[in-house]
Order: sequence, then C-alpha cells, then structure tokens
Amino acid sequence: MQCDASGNNALHVAAQVMEKGEWRVYTDLCVPILKRCPQSIDIPNKQGITPRDILRRAEDLMERHARRKQSPDESYADLQSKETSEWREKLLAESMDEYQEMYGQYDDDDYSDSVPEMESFESWADRIYREYHARNCQSNNMSVKTKVVTLQDTSRLVEEQKYQKRKAQKERELRQAQSDRYHRKCQEVFGAAGTSNETDLKHTTSKFKLTEERLETSDNDSATNTDTRTGNNLLCYKDIPWPVPAGTAEQMAQFIAAGVDSSDITLYKRYLRAQRVTWHPDRFMQRCGTRLHAKDRVRVLETVTALSQELNRLAELAK
Repeated sequence: MQCDASGNNALHVAAQVMEKGEWRVYTDLCVPILKRCPQSIDIPNKQGITPRDILRRAEDLMERHARRKQSPDESYADLQSKETSEWREKLLAESMDEYQEMYGQYDDDDYSDSVPEMESFESWADRIYREYHARNCQSNNMSVKTKVVTLQDTSRLVEEQKYQKRKAQKERELRQAQSDRYHRKCQEVFGAAGTSNETDLKHTTSKFKLTEERLETSDNDSATNTDTRTGNNLLCYKDIPWPVPAGTAEQMAQFIAAGVDSSDITLYKRYLRAQRVTWHPDRFMQRCGTRLHAKDRVRVLETVTALSQELNRLAELAK
C-alpha cells in the first residue's frame, strides 16, 4: 500500500478525517479499505501511530459526541448507538482475526515502495515474436498429425468398404446357390407335372433357371424312386425339398420370399403365386400323397399346411 511523505497510508488518512467529525467516512472508506487490505490497520507511520490508534480515538470522540447530543427521552437512540459501536468493534476484531489466520503476521518485507520496471518496446516486440513463433510451430505440428490421422482413417474406410462388398457378394452367391438347389430339388421330387407355374416364371427371368448339376447319390436313392408297389424308397420327411430343412414354416416362407427382388411388385407377386401353387396341400397330395412314408405322413402334411398359410400371408401383405 502506498504511503505519503509522513508514512501515512490510505487508512491513516481516512481515520484522521473521521477523527475530525466526519463519521460517515468510517463506512464509506475505512470499512472497504479494511476488507481489501486488513493488515493496513497495524502499519505505523513515521510517528509510530497506527490507524487502529486513530480509529479508537475517533470512536471515543463519536461516543462522547453522541452522549452530549442525547436527551433524556432518547433511550432508543442511545441503545442503537451502543449497538452500532459494538458492531464496529466486532467488525474490526473479526477482520484482524481473519487476516491473522489467512496471512499471518504483517511483515514489512511483503510490501515495497519500488515500482516495477516498465517493459521497453524492443523487449515487448521480442516477446511477442517468440510467442507467435512457438504458437505457429505448434499449429503446424497439429496440422501434420491431423493429415496423417486423416489418411489412416481414409485407408481403413476403404478397406472396410471392400470387406463389406466382398461379404455382401458372398452372401448373395450363397443365397443364389441355396435357391438353385431348392428349385432343383423341387423339380426332382415334384416332377414337371406339378411345376408348370415355376417353369413359366423361370422363362421370365434367368434368376430361377435350374442348374444342370446332378443331385448327390443320397438324394437320388431317396427321392427319385416312385414305385409304391414294393413300399421301398418312399418319401420321408427329410426327402421333401424344404426351403429350410430344419426351420419353421415362417423361416421357410421368408427364405422363399427372399428368392426374388421384392421391389419389382409384378415379378414378386408372380413368384409368390407359383410357390403357393407348389406348396398348396391339395396339389402336394396329388403329386406326393401316394409316395409318403407312413411314419412321416402326418408331420409332412402339417408342415406343408403351415408353409402354405405363411405364403398366403406374404401374398396378402404384397397386395
């Protein structure tokens, strides 16, 4: 805190003005100074007088002045004056206690009258240049790192896209192979007499054209023999060309529906119509009723009926 030639700081001056009878100086100047710099109350001037000594004298003068002006009927004003005086004393005591706890005892070395040296223009210019150069280098390093990360991300993205394309291609090939096998087995088991609608549809699009591969030996032994007089090689449940051999009727219907592009409504409806005819219970009994093995007959007919109902439901949704 700055002092004048007599060693008086701002609190000295304010307390001296208050001692002259300007009581409002206490709340207007003394209290803010004490809040901002509580240690200034014990700093002596060149005469060895502290602001605390002056404030105490001022408080005594204020009390004597109040007593002189007090009349016998002014007991309330006297009580209020005492409360004000007590409050001010408590305020000073609390301020000093708080300062002692937070900052400790006042040390003259903590305060200096020396003014910090002003920075010259050359020093300021050099400092600004160094700060700018350091910030610019840091920005360039960040740009290089960002470019490297961007290239790496782009490379990973390209590889991911290639992987997804290969995966989608394999899935399409697998579905196509399964669809071809399904139609081929239908042709082998049901025969040409019961697949006229499928044949017409296959002429419409090459997607459902049957391949020329032969069935495995196990399939030939179980499905191509239609002789019912001996009771040998009859159609068991596993010999029926189910779309999903171990699946439910809903899964089978979904597999059949996935065999054609549903966005082409006309082709999709024609395909579902042909499959509904193939798996209609009555048509199925006409083709395979006499060839069903007795132990699997009930199970086969129940599955055919459930699959037919699911295909009918899909056809209704396509309308």
